[in-house]
Amino acid sequence: MKLFKILCIFLICFLTIGRANAVQFEVVVLPTDIFNVCDNYFCFPEASEIAAEYIIKELNSYKNISAYTLAQTRAKLNTNPELKAETFTMLDKFSKIDRIDFKPLKNISTEFDVKSVILVSSWVSNEETLTKRNLWEILEVTSAFKISHPFKLNTNAVLTDTVNNTVMWSGRYSYNLTDSEGFFTGNSQARAASQLEKIKQYYKNNVSKNISQNIRLRFFPKDVRTFSLQKQENQETQFIPNALEHLSKPKLQTELNELYKETTSDDLIFDF
Repeated sequence: MKLFKILCIFLICFLTIGRANAVQFEVVVLPTDIFNVCDNYFCFPEASEIAAEYIIKELNSYKNISAYTLAQTRAKLNTNPELKAETFTMLDKFSKIDRIDFKPLKNISTEFDVKSVILVSSWVSNEETLTKRNLWEILEVTSAFKISHPFKLNTNAVLTDTVNNTVMWSGRYSYNLTDSEGFFTGNSQARAASQLEKIKQYYKNNVSKNISQNIRLRFFPKDVRTFSLQKQENQETQFIPNALEHLSKPKLQTELNELYKETTSDDLIFDF
């Protein structure tokens, strides 16, 4: 009987530790153009949708983070017309004036049972005007009139904490759309598709990786690494990894080591 009690206690402790190590963060990624359905001349997905798709793929590649696909998000919002309308208004404000309305974000979090929502917006600008324009609208105009302005594709991503109504992280990215001759055109469907492929590769290989890595670091911050600044005579300064380990409890340090043991090159942060 005594042995049975010991085994039960051991089993309970094992399960508790397992749940503690298996921390899971679920998020919703909301591009500002999520409700747009092929309404541009080229019938291409909008830039914020392209960015969101790749961000979701990157987040889902991590062991401890999961994100709803855009198809799942649309389907769930379509079942709740009131929340859908509220979400549309919130995204429109964020797209136009970068305003974050936490009330609808809280309702979205409740509906999806998450604590964090990622907002993604994208627009085209140039030095001549500060007006935010749609990517494919600009391509259509430049193709028709052969306009040569230094157009830039801008992307804004914000990670929100809907429990405390705060911004956990935000980042802005810009990409020069024009070629070496100063043009951004697509005079045919094939050329327009070529421009689309360039945009996809930009979001896939650069922006989505940077955004997802920054988000992961907000959810799972790294332990502190320091090095000694004291230098004795005729002795070079030596790097001391994890010099502050003694400040952490052994159990906490063990959990951190277990959590990050799979970390490899994906900890690299890209700067643009």
